[in-house]
Amino acid sequence: MKSKLIIFCVIISLFTACEKEHTEVIAKDSYIQYFQANIAGKPINIEGPIATNRDIFHGSWTILGNSDGTSNEMYTVNVKVPKEVLNTTISSKFQFQIFDIKAREYLINSKNAFQKDFSTHIYLVTELGTSASKTFTTTESKTAFKISISKYQKNQRMDPFLLSEGI
Repeated sequence: MKSKLIIFCVIISLFTACEKEHTEVIAKDSYIQYFQANIAGKPINIEGPIATNRDIFHGSWTILGNSDGTSNEMYTVNVKVPKEVLNTTISSKFQFQIFDIKAREYLINSKNAFQKDFSTHIYLVTELGTSASKTFTTTESKTAFKISISKYQKNQRMDPFLLSEGI
């Protein structure tokens, strides 16, 4: 009986001596995307987590494999321009795409690059889906449009992180 009591006391002391390990779950910051531009002399600033406001602003990253084993990265940004910015009846669509993206300056002046899938281009469409729709893009006869990518990196989930100037 004494040995059972000793074993019981040892077991109880083990349970009381061991403290339960507390683990805290640290909330990860959301990946935030930023977009800043001047369109028709009016500033547009959009900021938010990658999972929200995707109908207003979103960037998409694509990696394209080549037959020689190399690859190119392409980043496309789509922005819904509020109708008040351009005095239109519906929101406009603004898009720029950088093919073979790197941190550097891009001069865009091709007039039909936006019609190709894999190209560096920029365009704005007003009154999309109506008979009054107009597409504005660059042209060889005017000064090239400049986009400066000051930093381009991927976060831990492999989502790109794009900082641009001069849009």
